[in-house]
Amino acid sequence: MNILVLNGSPRPNGNTSALVETFTAEAQKAGHKVSVFQIGNRDIRGCKNCDACRATLNGNCVQKDDMQEIYPVMRECEMLVIASPIYYYSLTGQTHCAIERIYAFERLPKLKKAALLLTAAGFGFTSAIQTYKDAVIGHMGAKDLGIVKAVGSQSKSVAKQNEIREIVKKI
Repeated sequence: MNILVLNGSPRPNGNTSALVETFTAEAQKAGHKVSVFQIGNRDIRGCKNCDACRATLNGNCVQKDDMQEIYPVMRECEMLVIASPIYYYSLTGQTHCAIERIYAFERLPKLKKAALLLTAAGFGFTSAIQTYKDAVIGHMGAKDLGIVKAVGSQSKSVAKQNEIREIVKKI
């Protein structure tokens, strides 16, 4: 299975990256092809709702930013993993921008499954993310494989690694 991981953390060696590294290693061990994009520090702008992507019927966005590198992988992905730290009860701004830009396709053409890998400094963020996740993944028509949530240094724990292994088994 072709898996696309969007890591929205601005910290390439932080807690979110630890979850991404575990997921990537486990998925590759199971024979899946994984492409990881560290989008937290990339030039990715939000959707302008200009509908040029729809008017041309080819899913190409008129904005020339770092999404142009991600779009070809997005077209082919069968699973989308969104990884992000939680800042003020939400995904990072860069993560939101990348998700908005999926609009160019309406739905990812080959997408079958999706999951979230989330980190936070404290508890209490789940309900805010759950509604958003259900709406986005539901709209895309993907099977929801769940959320792995890590608080503080839990992202490197054996328990979180086991949760990730369970998601990989569902692929």
